[in-house]
Amino acid sequence: MGKVQLLLWINEELDTRFRKLIQQKYSKFERGILSYEGEMALRHWLSIHTGAQSSLNIITLPNPTPKVGLAFAQIKEYLLSNYYYELSPGQQVTTAHLKRAIENTRGSDPRTINKWLKTFHKNGLIKPVTSATWEVI
Repeated sequence: MGKVQLLLWINEELDTRFRKLIQQKYSKFERGILSYEGEMALRHWLSIHTGAQSSLNIITLPNPTPKVGLAFAQIKEYLLSNYYYELSPGQQVTTAHLKRAIENTRGSDPRTINKWLKTFHKNGLIKPVTSATWEVI
């Protein structure tokens, strides 16, 4: 599949936050990363607005217990106020950011952090993508 140039005019603050997020995610800025992340953002937007997500990929899990749901809401609030512009389903977050959010809201003991990561995963709130990335479900 070929590539085409897309010229957009976007809000300056949004551009700054987007580039900062990419730099945090990859810890370096290489050629093609901005295009790749922009394309992924557009794909996500299109899938939300066109219903292009396959029903085979969606696993229905029971709602998490109120305690887990409340803890995850606190984690998301911390992530939004410190690292991300928005956290929509399908968005990826770094393990480091997730651990730091758990550390600052639930406790800094490594066992506590690992317990909450496993609990969020078990309840279908996040899923691992790579060893350094999780996806918000």
